[in-house]
Amino acid sequence: MQDFDSENLRFAKMVDSYSRYVESPVLRLKFLNSALGLDRGRALCKKLPIVGSLPERAMIIVELSKVLPLDQPAPLGIRLTTLLYRIRYALYAACIALALFAGASLVYAVIRLAGSLSVATEAKDIAATGSSAATDSGKAVTAIASGAGLTLDNVWLADKGDGFEFYSNGARVLTEFETNATKRNFYRFDLESLSSSSDQGDALSKPVGIVYHVSESDQLPFADRYNSSLNNHSRALLEYARAHRLYNYVIDRFGRTYRIVRDEFEANHAGNSVWSDASSVYVNLSASFIGICFEGRGAAMGAEGINEAQIYAARVLTAVLRSRYGIDDANCVTHGLVSVNPSNHLMGYHTDWVAEFPFEALGLANKYETELRAISRLGFGYDQQYVSAAGGKWPGLERADAALREAAQRDGFTIEEERRAQSKLFARAYQKQRAMEKE
Repeated sequence: MQDFDSENLRFAKMVDSYSRYVESPVLRLKFLNSALGLDRGRALCKKLPIVGSLPERAMIIVELSKVLPLDQPAPLGIRLTTLLYRIRYALYAACIALALFAGASLVYAVIRLAGSLSVATEAKDIAATGSSAATDSGKAVTAIASGAGLTLDNVWLADKGDGFEFYSNGARVLTEFETNATKRNFYRFDLESLSSSSDQGDALSKPVGIVYHVSESDQLPFADRYNSSLNNHSRALLEYARAHRLYNYVIDRFGRTYRIVRDEFEANHAGNSVWSDASSVYVNLSASFIGICFEGRGAAMGAEGINEAQIYAARVLTAVLRSRYGIDDANCVTHGLVSVNPSNHLMGYHTDWVAEFPFEALGLANKYETELRAISRLGFGYDQQYVSAAGGKWPGLERADAALREAAQRDGFTIEEERRAQSKLFARAYQKQRAMEKE
């Protein structure tokens, strides 16, 4: 019974993940009802890792196709899953071969370990010396800023050629996919004077911040036997991002950095969003912030998640952009911390990188420690789903809650009354920014 319940829960989560492609609440409910009622059977292939869910995903996509608009191309994730389903038998065979190889490797490792035990005593002193020299890789990357890391004034364009740019800090930007879009135009509002109708905001056109994203695309195992398919997956993502002007930069799983939308143009990466540093407020950050996307799914670190090559590439790219545009550390933030829903005034319409982003490894201050002024100063709330996506509350969220309570007490309001009063400030800034976008 327990296995049956866990299997149903797994399938329900899979169906829920695909429901994000349906914008209409009515059609989404129709899709959920039809997909959750599917007869999935008990095929042996379900036991296979990664690819075992392909038959179920194919059934879900069939149901999803009934509610998606016919005049729009299928989302990238759906197209990739369809491709994998077509070659599923080859993938099944690869998984079985991989399992056999892993078993043989384990036996070999056990034999080697047994042989090494006979010399364990003699090797003790050598091992102790080696361990004192070893350094945790995560700490080593973080420590670069205080050691060999270059300051921003030492970062410049060192070389440029057909399809690439090379920078003094080692950053290499590939330009074969770059394209144009809408010119940047946005307002910077003063946080303290936003309540004054006389504050019309400063019109700017140079990027002032960076928003980090995860592509949330389907992935193959990160292994050399999948090298060709991994490259094809990355290329499909790059082509899709270029066609829809989704990001300014994409960092693929090999750590290669591609420019998609040129810096002077806005990419469609942030949607409804807001961020405030200590003095300024920016609304709908696609125009004001550069979008950097990691090819990946979720925030997990490692070969099957966001890997070392990607983190290093993001570190040197961040330094290039901060040096070029004078971007403040305070305005280098993640999508999950800026995405909002203006219709219900809740945080977290998108939740990528709402937790676990390696700020320190990129030479940045940890923004999970920063007060979320969208909550404390601009009238936004959050629900349990937002907290759960981050794995629980974090210091910046708690600071925002405390600041909101203090503001309500100072103004003689309840917390909800304080939120309603603050939301008017956001609404004014939002309407002004939207008017500029329409122009």
